[in-house]
Amino acid sequence: MSQTSVYLVGVQSLASWFTHFVQWRPGDRHLHLGEGPVDAEALQRSFQGLDAATAVFLTSHDTLLRDRELAAGLRVAGHRVIVQSASAASLGLDKVAMKRFFDRHGIPTAPWRYQDEGTLDGAGDDLLVVKGRNSTQSIGIRMATEVTSSPQYFTERYADGVEYSVVAHRTAGRTITLPPVWKGPTSPMLVPPWRRLRLCPAPGLTPTLDTWLRDTTETIAQAADVDGYLEVEFLVQADGTGLVLEINPRICGTLRIAALAAEVPVFSLHHLTSSAALPALRYAAEVPYTGASFNDPAQQVYATSRLTVAAPDPTTVITALRRHAGDRALLYDPWTTGNAPTLLGAREETPL
Repeated sequence: MSQTSVYLVGVQSLASWFTHFVQWRPGDRHLHLGEGPVDAEALQRSFQGLDAATAVFLTSHDTLLRDRELAAGLRVAGHRVIVQSASAASLGLDKVAMKRFFDRHGIPTAPWRYQDEGTLDGAGDDLLVVKGRNSTQSIGIRMATEVTSSPQYFTERYADGVEYSVVAHRTAGRTITLPPVWKGPTSPMLVPPWRRLRLCPAPGLTPTLDTWLRDTTETIAQAADVDGYLEVEFLVQADGTGLVLEINPRICGTLRIAALAAEVPVFSLHHLTSSAALPALRYAAEVPYTGASFNDPAQQVYATSRLTVAAPDPTTVITALRRHAGDRALLYDPWTTGNAPTLLGAREETPL
């Protein structure tokens, strides 16, 4: 692999903190493409004189197709490119195609129904969840009592449990997995994960569960021919049964907390040449945040729409959260108490 990387940032929310998570090498540079239209010819001109560079696309949900088109032009010009594959991009943009993929590859997932296909035979007394076929960030999700017939939505059976995410990076046939992120319990209120407390390492995570989460993520990454970043979202039920909720073959919301816990420059994982399961070396916690954005790499505190804090010990994490998040801070150390995390000022009907 070439030594010089050009990072093409197609995720607007990365603008303020991306540079702190890169292992910069001589000649490296980055371009913020944003999430709108990009002049392909101008982009190719910016690569002139960089024959040994690798273009690393950092892609959002809305730029999956655009970035693939831009990458095609760079490849024609002779540049090496890391960009999401066509198969993985299609799964990220179409959740019905994603569900079909799960069933085809034997990936455990909640019973589902779309039009006249799927594995959900009848609703009965089960709680159901309706999801947008092409949506992201929980847009359009709602509880239901019967299967929808709309072509824009599909239905799956609701299940209680605890949610986890595993972030992976795959390219050149090798897969790197980051430590699983705990995202808390589900509820019929359908509070989305990005509005909840998130923790890494996951409290109470057993070696068996850790292995299953990572192995399943690697299986999906290979089967989907992922080239770049992948988040796999899991639900683990009370009896230990694990389900895959969905996959996001792009830059995702749990990337920063997992990277801080693993103490790794997450945007430079393409430099690694062999597969690895990276452990959590520090404690990290994250809560929604509405204050002024700032980054403090020395203290390992990053504040955008979420406040992410990392430290060698839980006490320091909790202290930093209380300082910056106020009534959204943790009441006590969730990693050693063995109890469900409690938050200051969190109301039961609107949990984090």
